[in-house]
Amino acid sequence: MGFVAEEAGVPVEWTPFWPIPPRLTFAQNLVRLWHNPKWNERLFINTCAERLFENNFDNNDDFYVEEIARRLLNAIHTGQVSIPDGARFMAFRIKVIYTETLAANVMGQVIDEVFMTSSLYPLIRQGAN
Repeated sequence: MGFVAEEAGVPVEWTPFWPIPPRLTFAQNLVRLWHNPKWNERLFINTCAERLFENNFDNNDDFYVEEIARRLLNAIHTGQVSIPDGARFMAFRIKVIYTETLAANVMGQVIDEVFMTSSLYPLIRQGAN
C-alpha cells in the first residue's frame, strides 16, 4: 500500500499489507488454529490477486481490483492499518515473485516485478465532515 497527499501524486514508499510475523509463540499458533480473521482476509485478497494474474489483468477483472481496494480501505477505516499524516489517497500494487523456467531440479533466477498498480482511492478520515 502506498499513500499520497495529492490526487496527482504517486506513492514513493510502499508498505506491505499485514506482513507475516517472523515468529509466533506456541500459544499464538494454537489460537490461530481456530481464530484468525486476518489470515482469512489475507487469503481472500491473495485469491483476488491470483485471479488478476491468471487472466493477465483482463478488462473484466475490475471486480477483483475493487474488492481488494474495498478490503484495504476497510482495514484503514477500522484502524487496523495506520496511515501517514497528511495522506489523503491510497493506492496498492501487486508484486509477483517467481523463478525463471528451467529444467527440472534447476533453480533459475528469482524475478521480482510489479504486476499492477491501482489507481488512487480517497481516504475517509475519522471525524471528517
